[in-house]
Amino acid sequence: MTQSPEAVRARVARRRHMQQRQTVIFGTLVTVLLVAGLLGGAVWSGVLPSPIDIEINSGAPEATPAPVAPPCPPEGALPVPYSEISANVLNGTETQGLAAGTAATLRSYGIQTGREQNGQRYEGVARLTAGPLGVASAYTLAALFSSAEIVLDAREDATVDVLLGMAFEDVLPLEQVELDPEAPIPPPADCRPVETPAEDEG
Repeated sequence: MTQSPEAVRARVARRRHMQQRQTVIFGTLVTVLLVAGLLGGAVWSGVLPSPIDIEINSGAPEATPAPVAPPCPPEGALPVPYSEISANVLNGTETQGLAAGTAATLRSYGIQTGREQNGQRYEGVARLTAGPLGVASAYTLAALFSSAEIVLDAREDATVDVLLGMAFEDVLPLEQVELDPEAPIPPPADCRPVETPAEDEG
């Protein structure tokens, strides 16, 4: 049966319309996939932040490191005369010249200073690190700060490393130092005893 020209033209028009719709649909899908792929690659590489920030909980609470007890001062030890203390001054902040300025203040008190340099970042006021022979010196120096943490290491001399932290403002004036040179250094309640080399030999 021969179709009329009008029917043929209508069928061709429908076919062309369907092809155009398919082209638009497939083109849109391909474009969406390409954009999604580009965005995913940008997020994966860190160029763009992730739109989803979900904290992954492993089910176990995060472990908090236990605080380390400070070393006890030697039993009955008096504060060490400033002239007999040797200290290195380290800058644990971003403030330029802090170690040098603080070392100069300590020297004006009679303390001997050695190295003046940058140290690891520290958030507190001051961290004093000493070996067994320098614990009394560390406690004597700690009284010069509004707050100080004393840490024991294995060094074999009495030198103390003074690490200045982000909360440090200045060394206390001598008239504000609350340490009686004639009274034994009071031990903190949570301190742990330290064996000195002299005790080991005995």
